[in-house]
Amino acid sequence: MIGERRRPVLERELIVRVALAWALMAVLLPLTAIPMIWNRQFADGDDIMRLIQVRDWLAGQSWFDVTQHRIDAPFGAVMHWSRLVDVPLAMIVWPLSPIIGQAAAEQVAAVLVPLLTLFVVMLLIGRMAWRLFDEEATTLACIVVALSAPLLYQLRPMRIDHHGWQIACALLAVNALMARDARRGGWIAGAALALWLSISMEAMPMVIAICGIALVRWLRCWGDRQWLVSILQSLAMCSGALYLLTHGTAAGGELCDAIAPAHLAALGVMALGATGLGRVEVSRPWLFVMLVLGSTGLASVLVLLQIAPQCAGGSFGGMDQVAHDMWLANVSESKPIWDHPLDLTVQILLPPVLAIIVCLRLAMQSGAWLHRWHLEYAALIAAAMIFAIALPRSCGVVIGLAAVPLGYQLRLWLRSLRTLHKPRKQAMAVAGIVAALLPALPLTLLMQAAPAQSAAPADATLAQNSACDLDAALPAIGGKAATILAPIDMGPAILLDSPHSVVATAHHRAHRGIGDTIRFFTGDEDQARAILASRKVGYVMLCPSMREMEFYRAQGKANFAQRLTDGDAPDWLMPIEGHAPNGMKLWRVIG
Repeated sequence: MIGERRRPVLERELIVRVALAWALMAVLLPLTAIPMIWNRQFADGDDIMRLIQVRDWLAGQSWFDVTQHRIDAPFGAVMHWSRLVDVPLAMIVWPLSPIIGQAAAEQVAAVLVPLLTLFVVMLLIGRMAWRLFDEEATTLACIVVALSAPLLYQLRPMRIDHHGWQIACALLAVNALMARDARRGGWIAGAALALWLSISMEAMPMVIAICGIALVRWLRCWGDRQWLVSILQSLAMCSGALYLLTHGTAAGGELCDAIAPAHLAALGVMALGATGLGRVEVSRPWLFVMLVLGSTGLASVLVLLQIAPQCAGGSFGGMDQVAHDMWLANVSESKPIWDHPLDLTVQILLPPVLAIIVCLRLAMQSGAWLHRWHLEYAALIAAAMIFAIALPRSCGVVIGLAAVPLGYQLRLWLRSLRTLHKPRKQAMAVAGIVAALLPALPLTLLMQAAPAQSAAPADATLAQNSACDLDAALPAIGGKAATILAPIDMGPAILLDSPHSVVATAHHRAHRGIGDTIRFFTGDEDQARAILASRKVGYVMLCPSMREMEFYRAQGKANFAQRLTDGDAPDWLMPIEGHAPNGMKLWRVIG
């Protein structure tokens, strides 16, 4: 039945349909990623660092301690990543390691966990299509997922970073907005948003958008105030519980790039204000509601800034200035969509634009709660699309949301092809199908045919740089742990299979090491030597053909990167010859 919310939470036929679509991808994706899996080739340095964080935990590091002691050497860097994402990986690695060895267990986890996340995402998308439309639209919505390269990139084997779970949290929160019971739906939505915020502060724009939908429901009908009240109550309480679960009761510094006590206090103020107003039984004018809740929101911001005034400068306040200006400003995944290739822009923007049009048409054709829902859903897609424009790496959320109305529209177009006998209308249906699927299809097929190359981001790790063979160079250093200064993007690959430490990886919590690495390569000999001495660096390593090294050499003809590339190293750097094939350069620091 179309738009029937009385259906059970999960029905057998829904699960079967989603499972069949997922099973096809669960076979196809690993088969096409065999070279990546076999060579333990990760698409991004974040995936490597996630695996290393899991290793450290299983090796005895405290659950509450996420410090990476081998980056920003010799100081270490306290990462902002949640332990919660480590749990699924550890649940596979820990029991399998004694049976098949740790390396093989990690490979199994790197394949199974993204596929598990893919199933969760497809099930949440399928459930919305199932409750809104019918069985055929449900299947087609899952097919849209299977053909979306930006979404699949975050859910494919070897992609074990937290982005896939962020997509799942977003879809769970939106699923909860469909509930008939406002209290239960609001608490589930708030819990999903709290989990998302615990994983990444990137959730904040969509948290605001979903709370905005709940606020509109309140303004439209006083009886619907429980939605916003429950969401904010759940968000505050679950965020506090998750913080205690992952950080314990030890006092820590107020940080701006992850949930901290200051954020918990602000969420608590919002929840208290909404709860107090929600207890008023008699309807109040919308202007009064906005004034009260607006004042509460302002108070929560003031509380946040009073406890953590440094957060007024954003998440990257206090960052090493060189690291901010020369590294963060040039990280491709943090740039807005207009700084990315046109094909990626089309893949990200076209599906949600089509989905919004479908939602608006459905709203015009529907009544009662369905009319309101389709308008709300269009607003959520629009908010997620704006978020993706500003931060394209978050595009998985908007593509996931767009899959539901696109599944319905594909059903209409396919029925037109089967039933209409007018060539003109059939041609229009074909054109619609092509517009909905073709922008993603070429990259999806290319990604499956050659995953290591086609899906690699601009700042991919050295493990995917065929110009240099890191595995052949590392044995020259020996088995004793040493500190290596290397290009930033090379850092995670060095850590993956060696006991060594590095000065920098591409993670903003290691901003001091990033700044020193940039100063080492772009400065003069005296500055370079002082940096090595201050950090007790034993080796210097670089790959001249890396884009990062090209960037350093472009900063001036007399910089240290150019000297090292030209073979004009000072006498306190002893070259290690014969152990660095394929262009890799390696020196031991001797003075």
